[in-house]
Amino acid sequence: MRPTLANTIYFLAREPEPDEMNETAEPLFDRGLHIIMQHAKLLLLISFVGAIAAVAISYLFTPVFRAEAILVPSDETLGLGQSSQLAGLGGLAALVGVGGMGNKQTEAIAILKSRALTYDYIQANMLLPVLFHDRWDSAASNWKTSNKSEIPTLEDGYIAFDRNIRTVVENRKSGLITISVTWEDPKLAKKWADGLVTATNDLLRHQAIERSTKNIDYLQHAAEKTSITEVKATIYKLMETEIKKQMTAIGNTDYAFRVVDPAVIPEHKSAPKRSIFAVFGAVLSGMAWFVVLAFRSRVTSIRSAR
Repeated sequence: MRPTLANTIYFLAREPEPDEMNETAEPLFDRGLHIIMQHAKLLLLISFVGAIAAVAISYLFTPVFRAEAILVPSDETLGLGQSSQLAGLGGLAALVGVGGMGNKQTEAIAILKSRALTYDYIQANMLLPVLFHDRWDSAASNWKTSNKSEIPTLEDGYIAFDRNIRTVVENRKSGLITISVTWEDPKLAKKWADGLVTATNDLLRHQAIERSTKNIDYLQHAAEKTSITEVKATIYKLMETEIKKQMTAIGNTDYAFRVVDPAVIPEHKSAPKRSIFAVFGAVLSGMAWFVVLAFRSRVTSIRSAR
């Protein structure tokens, strides 16, 4: 039966049989060290060849570049200042469904990574042919296959973005958010990092405008229905707050996130790291050859003992 790697390791490490006592009296570690010292030059040569082979293999991988931007949540996202504006109006604000914005940072980060935002961004920029360029016929401006099951969908694009392209990391201590985009083209990596932040800001800004518009309409109807002067005065204060929020959203392009360190076009590839390939190749080939030498040494020793 042909020995496997698992069988080989077991064969090297198992307890000695009675007829192998003279050979296995030497500890396993000392036996392994003896093999390494005896064949040191050969092991070094094999490791060197393995490193060279691994580096050669790394050229088969397409280089990718990573563009990063560091963001900080805006005051609107954090809800700063709203509590003071609604101070003393909490009861009525809750009654008419206004206020209670709280901290929107979690929501903003979720939208930055969301499927809906990614769908919209891929569609708006027609990125499916770029993401799956190996399936796209640029000359015919069509997919290479007519099989619908093989044509990439928006869901495929989202999966590619979510797993391999876009990364969002939140530092809870500093409050900073890092968005990174990894792609084959460094210019596109920067463009997509900037574009995703802009798309998130625009989406949350438009949502805030629509929400404030609805709240203002609701408050206007509520004011018309009441004849109590104090209640009307409170409603008008709430309307003033909503108008301010609406104006802030309209005039602030960095509504959800402010960029504190913008993305730049990366000059150096992030992968493959050929130094890592070289180390991995050297270690793997050296270990493989050591197992072979140890197995041969073990078999020879047992045969001679018998």
